Amino acid sequence: MRAKKRYLLIEISGIDSVEEFDKRIRSTLNNMEPLISIKANVRVIKDCFSSTTNGILGIVSVVNSYKNHVIFLLSLIGKFYKSNLLTLKSSGSLKKIKLEETRYGTNAK
Repeated sequence: MRAKKRYLLIEISGIDSVEEFDKRIRSTLNNMEPLISIKANVRVIKDCFSSTTNGILGIVSVVNSYKNHVIFLLSLIGKFYKSNLLTLKSSGSLKKIKLEETRYGTNAK
C-alpha cells in the first residue's frame, strides 16, 4: 500500500532562487536528523514556486506520518541560516495547494 503524501506551502525569507530553497530545506533536515529526508520522502516541487518580495514561496511533499515532525524540524531553520520559515498551508492534494499559492504570492508561470 502506498503512503499518503502531504504538501506543505512554505515561505523562506532571505533567498532568491529555488536551488537555494531546496538546499536550505535539505541541509536543515539533515543537520537536525540525518535520515528524516529519506524516511519522510521529502521532495521539493521545483516547477511550482513563486518569488515574493522577501523570499521564495515553494511546495514541499512529505509522507503524512512524518508531516508534523518535518514541520517542527524546519521551524528550526533560523539556527542555521538567517531566514524565517512560514508554513502557510498543509494539504493532501497538489491542486488545492496550487490554488492557495496564488493567494499568498504571485505565480511565477
